Amino acid sequence: MEDKHPSWLKAMQNGALGEARARAFLMDRFWILERSVDIDGADLIIQRRITSQNLLDRNPPKFGIVQVKFYETENTTHYIPKVYILDGQGNLREEFFLLCHTGYEENSQIFFLTSEMITSDFELVVKSDIEKYCLSGFKVFRNKKYLVQSNANTLSRIENKLAFADFKRNREFISWTLPMSTSDSKAILPDYNEPLVNSWGDIPKNFQKIKESALKAMNEIESTYYDLKAIAEEVDPLEAFGKIEMLDYSGYGYWGRETMENLYDEDFYYTCRNHKDKVETLRSDGLLDKFMKTKEVLMKNVSEFLCQRLPIDVNTIHTVIIEFTEDFDIISTKHNLIPASEYFDVSNDLNHFGHVEIPTSSYRGIKEISEHSFEYFWLAGRIYIGDEFKNDLQRFYQETDFWIYNECLDKMYELKY
Repeated sequence: MEDKHPSWLKAMQNGALGEARARAFLMDRFWILERSVDIDGADLIIQRRITSQNLLDRNPPKFGIVQVKFYETENTTHYIPKVYILDGQGNLREEFFLLCHTGYEENSQIFFLTSEMITSDFELVVKSDIEKYCLSGFKVFRNKKYLVQSNANTLSRIENKLAFADFKRNREFISWTLPMSTSDSKAILPDYNEPLVNSWGDIPKNFQKIKESALKAMNEIESTYYDLKAIAEEVDPLEAFGKIEMLDYSGYGYWGRETMENLYDEDFYYTCRNHKDKVETLRSDGLLDKFMKTKEVLMKNVSEFLCQRLPIDVNTIHTVIIEFTEDFDIISTKHNLIPASEYFDVSNDLNHFGHVEIPTSSYRGIKEISEHSFEYFWLAGRIYIGDEFKNDLQRFYQETDFWIYNECLDKMYELKY
């Protein structure tokens, strides 16, 4: 039936609907502050639920600014003023978020955008003599990376962004500084300037040399302090590693060697780099939440299979053939329990531990089948079980984050990308 409501009324209805949905979405995790007047760009003001801090504190938790937009169709376009996204120095406002709502009843959807997404993905235009970002419904709806696929994950991202904004504001947590290393090296008590003869030498001159050596050392220490302070205040591990590589502690003996060993861990560096690459790739394809959800699905699937067959014999291989889609949906899992001697075609003689002899490097592994399927195998019963689980094997296999889950996800990611 044709909608005969005037456009101004529809706009009011959609605005109220968008705000109501946003409140329902946010109130599970945040306090929503009431406002007596509208603030440009701040449809909702939120605050993290930190019970140890409140609005009367000297440094209360930072507010979040949530603007809400309702898109009736993908032909709808909304504009966000540049000043809501960037401050006067051109820095991103980490505390600004945009929630875009569309659809009615069971067809409703939410799209979530940060200030960083808006500046990088949308065009800046001049409208009514004001610089604004142009957000067309077509562009918002067609990119899955904005779609809220997990309420919990999206709320956590807002919370983490606000915590980060708090950190940047309170960066003075390392506020103490070394004294300025400037001094009058010639300063000495007047008594020592009395021209008495001694067998050693000129006291004021030699005392000046000592003080100049001390000042030189202070300058070096001060420089080192600021280098370390820059690392301690860094928020990106990869950027911190770049600063660590610029350090030169070769002249600091044991302290310098120990400091560098504590600061630089090559394995951690590559872990951070791979993690960031993964997050950026998955987010760009709108698959970040789907990828994380796949792990939950896999854990439930594997644990249910194993829990129905406890206890798992130490000489039994558990295999699972996983077939998945381009978007990381698991199509099928085929489980099998196979004697280790049969699986590896080795003798079934047992050693003094009661184990079939198998190299530890073969305790688990992956066999590729196709670009969307593979087999994972592991000795599911040859796992250390702590005392708390000795009498509760079912809980052990339900709650433990085994290697199988992360390695299967890594394989799925590798096969796709």
